[in-house]
Amino acid sequence: MVIAVALVCAASSLHAQGAGDVTCDGMVSDDERGDLATLLFQRNPGCEAADVNRDGRLSAADLTAYVHGPLVTFVGLASPDGHLASPLGRLPSGEIVYFVNSGLGFSIVAEAAPGPTGERVGTSVFDYDPEDPRRRPDFQVIVEHSLGDGNRMVCNASRGVPAVNPESFAYEQPISDSINDLSCRFAVATTGRSTCTQNEFGQAGFASFRSRVQFCLAVNGFLRFPDGDTRVVVQVRDQAGMLSPVARLIVRVGDGPPPPTFTPTPTFTATPTFTATPVVTDTPTFTATRTPTQTRTPTNTPRTVIPTRTPSFTRTPTPTRTPTMQDTVGPGTPTRTRTNTPTPTRTPTLTPTTTPTRTATPTRTRTQTNTPRPGTPTRTPTPTRTPTRTGTSTNTPTPTRTRPPATATFTPTPTSDGPIGPEITFFGLATAGDVEIEPTGEIIDGAPVFTRPLGSGFQIVVEATFGASGFQPGSRSFDPDGGAPDLQIVASEPLGNGSSEVCDNEPPIIGGVPAVDPAEFSPDVFDQLNDFGCRFVNGEGQARARSCFGDPCLLRSNGQFRCANAFSTVQYCGLVSQNLTLPNGDTVLTVRALDQLGNPGPESRIVVRVE
Repeated sequence: MVIAVALVCAASSLHAQGAGDVTCDGMVSDDERGDLATLLFQRNPGCEAADVNRDGRLSAADLTAYVHGPLVTFVGLASPDGHLASPLGRLPSGEIVYFVNSGLGFSIVAEAAPGPTGERVGTSVFDYDPEDPRRRPDFQVIVEHSLGDGNRMVCNASRGVPAVNPESFAYEQPISDSINDLSCRFAVATTGRSTCTQNEFGQAGFASFRSRVQFCLAVNGFLRFPDGDTRVVVQVRDQAGMLSPVARLIVRVGDGPPPPTFTPTPTFTATPTFTATPVVTDTPTFTATRTPTQTRTPTNTPRTVIPTRTPSFTRTPTPTRTPTMQDTVGPGTPTRTRTNTPTPTRTPTLTPTTTPTRTATPTRTRTQTNTPRPGTPTRTPTPTRTPTRTGTSTNTPTPTRTRPPATATFTPTPTSDGPIGPEITFFGLATAGDVEIEPTGEIIDGAPVFTRPLGSGFQIVVEATFGASGFQPGSRSFDPDGGAPDLQIVASEPLGNGSSEVCDNEPPIIGGVPAVDPAEFSPDVFDQLNDFGCRFVNGEGQARARSCFGDPCLLRSNGQFRCANAFSTVQYCGLVSQNLTLPNGDTVLTVRALDQLGNPGPESRIVVRVE
């Protein structure tokens, strides 16, 4: 007899808690199905979430509904350009182990699909109340060790995330704080085109064909993983409030080459399912017993039957070997993709050698400008145009390097009508792991082209030094009063959803940036300048420039953080997250900077091509 127990919990509370969480520990596990069966015969269930199907009573129907939550279809790592990382293997406990040389510069990817009921997977990544630990987002993730500085401020993009150790999703405020703090950094994709991963054809797509929602986190310096093993635990809730079983992975950070892969033999060999299959094949051997009876040779019957059975038993191990060979192939597949690991490492080595080699060209510019002063006005257009053309390329630092602050830059000031503000010494891209990205070599209207497989997961980096005015570049990338910021950058295409809200870069709603085409920097576009500029932050998460002598964001080949151009004095770094995804095709980025007196400098441009 099934005892029905009325539950007084409101539906909203059930949704916040997660139906199926029978033991009220904040997560769903296979063990809880047995706990639910026990609760059916108790007068007091002890936990309102035991009413899995939410019909207001406990019954056998709750046991059936227990398996109807969403599914975590994939959890793993990817490189900044979207290639899936190769795991080392799977532990006997089920965790997939990934190895990385650095605690940053990769993406954590989790995907989910609806369960048997077809209820849609929830997509919220931030739902927070400092006084209600049951307020949690649909996507919930915790880490075993603190990331970055482990700061407990919730959803502060420039601080770290505290650990939850031992692993627990219990409804306690510190745990809910940590869940919201980490989950809010994940970008959500509901279509294949907007994912942060690539499929086997090199196009944006889900990691698993079953997935319908993807959650992706680009791990930057603020979320750096510590050395050693860090367990990441993920669960997802659907729109009916059902929780998925948890999924886990281990991020192993260490020096040197990746260790050899390992095969989870204990997990796959201990499968009675495969050995049970040959038993079924034994049943037809009873027909063989009929065959000897037809021969009607009583004496020879036992002898003939026994040999015929013996081959059937010797053949049956063949299926047993087949599954194990398939299982061995499964874990071995990751070794194919291990070639992706060296790719980021090769990139920085090419960078330092390019710029110093071409320092000869600017020497001519200095002699031309310093010769006859009366002729300076006629020649001034040449220097002003030169930074515009060369500043757009990664090789643009060359004009500035050969002109230390003294003569060449200052000559045009009295007579030239050109801009006298800061010169852009570097304008390019870097990976989420702070490694400079080389342009593809193509030039469009004097602007270098950077080709990317995805429209997000990289950084935009701008460097500047003082110009003809002799004043340093300003440090503000955002003016809270709505005026002109010192960093002024516009895009020819809308970024993300192109939201017109200014600086909407905080949860729960993070918007994009509208386009400015053709590029201009008049007061009419100050909102767009501030909206884009506020995404460029320093090492403390403030919308300000970085000092080239303090906290630059580019990791050089010697393992040190430096500016790309030796003569740069400030650097502006902005991460292009999925909320700022560039559309397919060409997007022209145009930038200039103001000095401390508000004088604008010459413009510089690059083209980002997403294909």
